Amino acid sequence: MSRPPQDALPPRLEALLEALTDREHAEQLEQVYRAAAVAIDRLGYLSIVKYEPTTAEPDGADLSLWETMAPALGETLGDVNHLITVIRTQFPAPERSAGGDTGWRPPPASADERLAREVEAVCQQSAERLARRVADLGERVRRPEVVTDRWALMTELQSFRLDFRSRIGDLVYLTAAAFEAVSREEVVPGFGLQMAAAVGLRSAVMDLRRSLQSKLERVARTAPEGLPALARQVEESLSSFAAMPASLTMRTRDKRTLIELREQLQQLAREPRVEGEVLLRAVQPVLAVLERVAEELTTQVLTVHDRAVWAACGAKLEQAVMHLYLGSPGAERVLLEALERASQLYGRSAAFDAFLRKHRRAPGEGLEDVELREALEMFRERLAALPFH
Repeated sequence: MSRPPQDALPPRLEALLEALTDREHAEQLEQVYRAAAVAIDRLGYLSIVKYEPTTAEPDGADLSLWETMAPALGETLGDVNHLITVIRTQFPAPERSAGGDTGWRPPPASADERLAREVEAVCQQSAERLARRVADLGERVRRPEVVTDRWALMTELQSFRLDFRSRIGDLVYLTAAAFEAVSREEVVPGFGLQMAAAVGLRSAVMDLRRSLQSKLERVARTAPEGLPALARQVEESLSSFAAMPASLTMRTRDKRTLIELREQLQQLAREPRVEGEVLLRAVQPVLAVLERVAEELTTQVLTVHDRAVWAACGAKLEQAVMHLYLGSPGAERVLLEALERASQLYGRSAAFDAFLRKHRRAPGEGLEDVELREALEMFRERLAALPFH
């Protein structure tokens, strides 16, 4: 399957533009939206993963660091500045008088004109705020504590890129929502992929945490001579996680924590014996980091997504109950569809995760009537108990 053009717009957004009666305004917005789509795509995580360090040690201050990182920094600034230029071209800010005001404008003559002015103001203000953030990035990367350490530089760069994507997405959503009732997923380029990546990362992080926790539970009953082998197994779990596509979206600061732990574990695995307390002290703080990562994804990124999935699962379960009441064979189908959809909530709750793992089924593997009813009742209980902030 070929990759769509970087400036491709979601079908819902294209339909919205087609429906606008003011064609000049529609063409102006289309130029902004296409520039926004390119910026969002190019600011994605894959563009800078190749610049990330592979060891926990800082690089130190030398010219090679800047030579290595200059393309990533230049791409970031270039992508955002291009969008700012397009906005200022399509929706130029009104000229200010010597006194600083923008002069008098007649009130809008129609509802369409009022919306057009609202959208124009949102675009202009967004461009100004993006420009200030570009200047902030330039200042941040010149700080001594940043310029001498690739980890610090990558952390700043990733943070700004995420912020730029969020602000650009807000611009597209807010201007589109002025004309029609739309969701972010319908109109913001790349939003669906961003949510899918966050869902994948949350799931992978919590699976990694569960794996590490189960290995730590073996420390108390393992002799010191056997703990180097256990340290190697923990390191292999971290290595497997690092090789997963989902791990690419992890924050740089958290990746550094995992790399530091892997290096410690590699050292412990070479020792003839390791005290249990030493291994526990190395790994336990990372369990807290992984839990924090999942919590941040849940509360800062996936809140609206999770509520929509929760509601969709509830509707499916209602259908399953109706099928059971009527004696219809559709109950199992609907339940399995609900379980598949609910997998997007994996990582929100240990009890819910355990329920999902228990009811993962191979294709063609059916459910007996008693199993179906029990699974449905447990599903409803677990779904109702999910914490929402």
